[in-house]
Amino acid sequence: MLVVIKMHGYIFCTLLILLPLSSSCNIDVDCSLNGICQSNKCICDSPWTGSTCSLLNQEAVKFPQGYGQSPNLTSWGGSILTDPLTGQHHLFVSTLTNSCPLLYWQTNSRIDHAVSDTITGPYQFKDVAVSTWATNPATIALADGTYAIVHIGQGDGPPDGGEHCRNDIPLHSEHTNSTGSTIHISQSLSGPWEPLANNTLGSCNNPSPWQHKNGSLYIVCAHGDHHVLKKAASISGPWTDVSNITINHTNTHTYYEDPFLWIDSRNMWHLLMHSYNTKEDRTQCSNSTVSVHVFSKDGYEWKLGKEQPYTTQVAVEHHGGSYTITVATRERPKLLFSPSGSPSHLVTAVCSAPSCPDGPPTGCVDCKYEAWDYTLVSPLVSSHVS
Repeated sequence: MLVVIKMHGYIFCTLLILLPLSSSCNIDVDCSLNGICQSNKCICDSPWTGSTCSLLNQEAVKFPQGYGQSPNLTSWGGSILTDPLTGQHHLFVSTLTNSCPLLYWQTNSRIDHAVSDTITGPYQFKDVAVSTWATNPATIALADGTYAIVHIGQGDGPPDGGEHCRNDIPLHSEHTNSTGSTIHISQSLSGPWEPLANNTLGSCNNPSPWQHKNGSLYIVCAHGDHHVLKKAASISGPWTDVSNITINHTNTHTYYEDPFLWIDSRNMWHLLMHSYNTKEDRTQCSNSTVSVHVFSKDGYEWKLGKEQPYTTQVAVEHHGGSYTITVATRERPKLLFSPSGSPSHLVTAVCSAPSCPDGPPTGCVDCKYEAWDYTLVSPLVSSHVS
């Protein structure tokens, strides 16, 4: 695959390498930059596993948990921060107003604030953080002790804005909302959240911020069929483009969205993304495409792993054992990290339906518009032998 990188006014082209599945390695890149290559074998960092350190090792979940299961309501992914003083966990989650299903996300989305004493939940509603219209929140604790939510939409409408849903739900037509990203800031995780004055970020779809250990802020934004990595000294900017990443999917019907950016303890760059294929069979979703891992040694040249880090299969704990359920899609991935810097939990937006035989013709990815959707917090295995 071809990657086009635009930097300092110059355009460079590089080949995006699809890593082959192999039981051996020659360099650390062969281990997806999630481990090191020793004696032609990948030694994976926890919680990564597999021959190329490309799989997230997940524990079974215990229901009810996350957000939208107790009570049942529509939610579509979120971002969690933990209060360093109280230890309480704060979830900022995309929800739908007026009892509407996800079909109405373009008009009824807002960002709710929910809390839990346990990181997996279930989280309980506390208040509205950002009113309509706003969705896909990405939270970040800033170096000055304040907090920011970066999201799609302006959030300047009423808290109960949008449509009032009825039983005669209209047909859904796919649409990409062009509303730019807004940043809300607060002195406290309990709010109030105020729009950032003089926001210089501009249009930034599905934003994913990360603060480097040197204090610099980075953010990945989606722009059409490519993603842009931006940098700033502070949340107020100004923001400058670092690299422009384009993944060529024209001939595969595969698309990439919802990036989650992080920089690991070795200073390696990673993106966990939702991936989907619009030509897959919607009558069974057990093998549907839902995720991809993209990684880089420097933030400029990116490589695409071949294996899915997580799938539509979710293990559920039950009476001392476990069983597996199939969900049609898992989107808007976000990782939580332990104090040591290792990924500890995976947050995803989940469609509860295992398939949608009579659903939209675009495959399992769009089963979400006709089913109950919730936000899942999956614990990751903290240590393992690869």
